[in-house]
Amino acid sequence: MFIHGLGASKDNWAAQAERLSDRFRVLRYDLRSHGGSDAVHAPCTRSDLAADLISLLDALEIESAAVVGHSAGGVIAMHAVVEHPERVTALGLIGTASECNENTATWYRQTATRARVEGVEGALQAMGVRPGSTPVPDALGFAYLPEAMATLNDDPLTARMHEVVRPTIIIVGDKDFLGAGGSVILSRAIRGSEIEIVPGRGHGIYLEDPDWFAERLGEFFSRVLPSA
Repeated sequence: MFIHGLGASKDNWAAQAERLSDRFRVLRYDLRSHGGSDAVHAPCTRSDLAADLISLLDALEIESAAVVGHSAGGVIAMHAVVEHPERVTALGLIGTASECNENTATWYRQTATRARVEGVEGALQAMGVRPGSTPVPDALGFAYLPEAMATLNDDPLTARMHEVVRPTIIIVGDKDFLGAGGSVILSRAIRGSEIEIVPGRGHGIYLEDPDWFAERLGEFFSRVLPSA
């Protein structure tokens, strides 16, 4: 199960689905207010976003899944594994973090405000999302998601990561604009996790080098999932 980040869509994972579907059943979905999913004009918590994932698994009658999340999608994946551990068999945490500082939290809140005031296109541009590279999210619904991510400052997930006992791979580019520090913190918190800091790659590493990414992820899941 692949989870995209803010302002993206399930289409971002198309190259991975193409490369991995011969070995795994690959599922992608759009976050609320993104892509083809319904817009939800109401505040949401990080736990609410994880509950959306669990509801989707329920609707598809899937008992459990290996969950891969990029950026904000990684935060959702982390919540899913600590709040619904029986539903997650393994984790892939890509360019993500379990906490953020005040500067990053302010950036999240400013992104939400920009979406409401200027429209979501301006917010996406500020996030570095190229126009036309992904379906445009619903502006009002989108704004609630970065606000949920901003709470990683005063309510970090790091301590709860010590509870995680599922096989976990952490991948981050050393040129990621968010830095690799959050991934290092995760690797220290999650017992037995594997971390890969990839030289010369940025925040969208799975888009920058889809062949390498699919091979690394596929090798990991083939090794740690008994039924793979």
